[in-house]
Parts: sequence; structure tokens; C-alpha cells
Amino acid sequence: MTQWIGYFGLLLLALLWGTMVPAVAHLLGTWDPYFLAAIRYIGAVPLMWTTLLLLERRRPVVLADGSGPVSGPRIWLLGVIGIGCYSALFTVGIHFCHPVTAAILSATSPAVAAIVDRVIFGIPINRRMLPAIVLAILGCAIATVRLNEAGRGFDFRGGELLIVLAFACWSWYSTAAQRWCRGWSQLRITTSTMTTGGVALAVIYLVAGVAGAAPFPPALPASADDVLILAWVTIVLVALGVYLWNFGVKRTGVVVASLYLNLVPVVAIGIFALAGTAPSWPQLMGGVLVIAGVVMSELQLLKARKSDPALNAAQPS
Repeated sequence: MTQWIGYFGLLLLALLWGTMVPAVAHLLGTWDPYFLAAIRYIGAVPLMWTTLLLLERRRPVVLADGSGPVSGPRIWLLGVIGIGCYSALFTVGIHFCHPVTAAILSATSPAVAAIVDRVIFGIPINRRMLPAIVLAILGCAIATVRLNEAGRGFDFRGGELLIVLAFACWSWYSTAAQRWCRGWSQLRITTSTMTTGGVALAVIYLVAGVAGAAPFPPALPASADDVLILAWVTIVLVALGVYLWNFGVKRTGVVVASLYLNLVPVVAIGIFALAGTAPSWPQLMGGVLVIAGVVMSELQLLKARKSDPALNAAQPS
């Protein structure tokens, strides 16, 4: 039952995070990527701590094995890499990438998660994930093809690589947080790592400001829309979103959870189309290939669960 609750949470999250790239792309018209990366998480920290204190004020902070709190260095490592590096790389990546391509790149999450789990944590890659990995790489390559009067070429702007690196940081965080903080509630994990991540993002922004890469102080909102969209990103997509993600990963594992993120480009491309930024044919073809690979893999995973009941009972470590 708890596993199905995890699936529902991930489905809701995918629909919400489908608005992330369009929202960030809009806000980049007012703020630089370094400030925007920082304010998204720093703005959510007070809300997360208020919620944690209200709901878990008297709950003991111990690990599943009865030991004390998670060590400070690990919380800082989770925050700096999982939140700080992820948010900075992702936001700067969108800044230097076609927004529709950035949305399609979200579908590479399962492939990135499988590779990160294998390389860093020694978790074997499920062979049923291979179609998703191969087609995700092929689809994202096709999505950067640009057809114009001058001929054919690739619309590779550099931000694509930053987005993939951001997903690698996020995948590492997702698995490491569940291993290192076993016994903690997902709300406590989210709040603690978001706090240290917010500090890291503030430092990154200040360094960018001193180096002249970002204006300091930041610009004022250009319109009421900026304020509303920033509130949506901070409260819903970051505060609620990161909690739903950790909640889902705890119950399904990071690779399966990442499969749900393939709904993100569908929602995002729909929003861009309604706003007047229609995807190109290569972008559509690339997106179809990516999603086709994930559907094939998911069907294989479901088939395996039906033939082996032990897989349904297994919980990620």
C-alpha cells in the first residue's frame, strides 16, 4: 500500500515539475541564474523549518539503528552537492539552452540515475532499463538538431551538459540521502539538506556577484507575474516538490522514481506551445524516442513484478 502511495506522490510531482522549466525560463528574463538558483531554495527554508517544528517537535532524532543524529559533514555534503550543485547547474543550464530542449532533457533522469547508482553505489543496472538509456541518449541528441535555411546542424549551446550534470548530482543525493538518513522522516531529510544547500547557493551567488557574473544586489521584480511565479516555484515546486521526491524515492528507489519524470517534458512542452514557443520536429521526435524507451522499460519492470512477487515486496535500501 505504501508503495502505491509513493507512486501517486511521484505522479503528482511529475505534473507539478512539468511547470519548472517554463517557470524558470520566464524568471530568467528578470533575474540572473545564480540569484534565481539561490532564492528558490533559500525562500523555501523558513517554510520547511516551520512545518518540521510543528509536526515533529517532540519526535526523537535518531537513526534506524538507534544511533545519534546524522553527522554534520554528511548533511553538508548532501546539501552542497544534492541541492547546491544541482540547483546552480540546472538553472544556469536552462539559461544556456533552448527551453524546449531543456524540458526534453528531463527525460534522461532514469538513465542518469541508473548510471550514477552503478558507478557510485555499485548497484547493478537493471537490463530492463537499457532501452530507456539508449533511446534517451539518442532522443536527446536528435532534440538538438536544428533545421534552417543554412542547412543542418546541432543547436548545442552548452547548457545541455550542465543540465545532465545537475541530474547526476540529484541522483546521487536521492540515493545517498535515503542511505545516510535511514530512520529520519522525509520531512526532516528535506528540511536539513535544503538548509545546507541554501547556504551553498548563497555562497555561489555572492561569488558570482563579486566576479561580475551576476548583478549585486539583484533586480527588483519586473511585474506581479514575477512574484507569483517565484512563489509557485519556491513553495510548490521546491518545498513540496523535494519532499514528494524523497517520499517517492524511499518507497520505489531512485531509478523507478526517475521514470515518472518523463511526464515532465510532456507538460512543459504543452505549456511552451500554449505560450507560443512550439517545438521543432527534431525536438518532438527526440521526445517521442525518450518516452518510448521509458515506456518499454516500465512495461518490462511491471511484467517482472507480476512474475516475481518478491520484487513487489522489496523496498529500496
